[in-house]
Amino acid sequence: MYTPEMASAFKAIVPPKNFGVVLMENPDFLTIQIEPGDLEKLSEEEIPQAVQYINDVKRTLESFGAIVLVVREALEK
Repeated sequence: MYTPEMASAFKAIVPPKNFGVVLMENPDFLTIQIEPGDLEKLSEEEIPQAVQYINDVKRTLESFGAIVLVVREALEK
């Protein structure tokens, strides 16, 4: 499902400093996993950039026909 074209387009999207996502391939869809610790480290000014990055990644993958699920691991207390 995750094609070379998708990989190239994903790599072309520049993530904000100190932030990134993990892509996981499933048989019928792709998962964008967000690490909660990465979100916690961001300043108030950086959070909108991270959200925009996640949206850009999702839209880009969907433009190639992928079904995309965005998830976040639970915070440990």
